[in-house]
This record gives sequence, structure tokens and C-alpha cells, in this order.
Amino acid sequence: MPPYNQAKLWQLISPMLPIGAYHYSQGLEQAVERGWIRDRAEAVKWISELLHHTIAHIDLPIIHRAHRFWRSKDIPSLQYWDEVCRSHRETRELRDEEDAMGLALMRLATELNQPIPPWRPGYVVAFSVFAVNAEISETDALSGYAWAWCENQVVSATKLIPLGHTEGQLVLRDLIEQIPIAVDEALECSDEDIGNSAPGLALASMWHETQYSRIFRS
Repeated sequence: MPPYNQAKLWQLISPMLPIGAYHYSQGLEQAVERGWIRDRAEAVKWISELLHHTIAHIDLPIIHRAHRFWRSKDIPSLQYWDEVCRSHRETRELRDEEDAMGLALMRLATELNQPIPPWRPGYVVAFSVFAVNAEISETDALSGYAWAWCENQVVSATKLIPLGHTEGQLVLRDLIEQIPIAVDEALECSDEDIGNSAPGLALASMWHETQYSRIFRS
């Protein structure tokens, strides 16, 4: 990737990106509350399994397709995969997260004078649109999305378990090795194989919606 395009990828996955990713733990807060995650090893296990069972079988293969369809301006196919992605958000708060972050990213794209689809896509498709507009390749977009998701999960774990900053970096070290594997899984995923269920995530997210005291929105 040319250096200028690298900088655009860094912008897209930066924690400073004004899309509110830091508001969401994706069920991790409830998992900690219930004692499922108590230390660094359990955090690595939880995040790694979600990376392979959900991100590599839903988010990443849809980004792979959405990137191609936005590049070719195949709007009906792009919208189809946006709907497929939303259908795999199993709880209200996960659907709200998809909507809110997608809207925020498309608002930013508009401010940066980028073209956007004629409807409000969720975050996964919005990420793909932004990546194409920034001339970020499919594989770099997949790796960048996986990295940003892992980093946000680790930041959440650092606050919630809690973990020290060094422990958080050790978690990231272990997850970094899993990202290329997750990207390969996504690239090999057929249309029929897109979609997976993580019952623990669904339950944690559902219970989190009524958690009495919480830091995160999901």
C-alpha cells in the first residue's frame, strides 16, 4: 500500500475517529459482570473466539463483498449485504450500535466530501464505503477492521476486569497473531457460509440491556 493510503487506513481505524466506538463493549461488560471473564487469559479467550466465530464469519466477509460492490457502484448488492449484516445483530443494542456508528461514519464521509450511498448503511457497510473512497484495498480494510475491533475490546477489558496497561498490551500481542487467520477465514467464506451465532455474546448483550449500572452502551 502506498504511504498516503496507509495514512488513510490509520485515519479510518484511529480511536480518534468520531464514531463513538469507545461507547461499546459488545457484551463484554456483562460477561465481566457475570464472572465469565476475570483475568487476562479469559479475556484473550473471549475476544479470540468472537473474532473467529463472528467477526471472521459476518463482518469481514461482508466487508469483502461491500468493498467490491461500492467500487463497482452496484447499489442493490451493497444494500443487500447491509441488510444481511443487520439481520445478524441479535439484540437491540447491537443493532443500535450498528446504526449509530454507521450514521456517524457517513456523516464524517460527507464532511470530507466523499460520496456515500443513497440510504443510511450500518457500520460494516459504511466502513467498506469509506475504505473504497480512501483507496484502501480489500485485504487492508479487512485487517484494519479486525485490528480496530480487537483494540476496542481490549480497551474495554482494561477498564472492566480491570487489566493493567501492560496486560492489555499482552492481550493485543496474542490477538495480533489471530488477525491474519481471521482475514483468511473471511476471504474463504462463501455467501452461503456467512453468518454465525455466538450464544454467549447474544445472552451477554441481551442481559446488558437491563444491567442496573454500566459504563458501556452495549
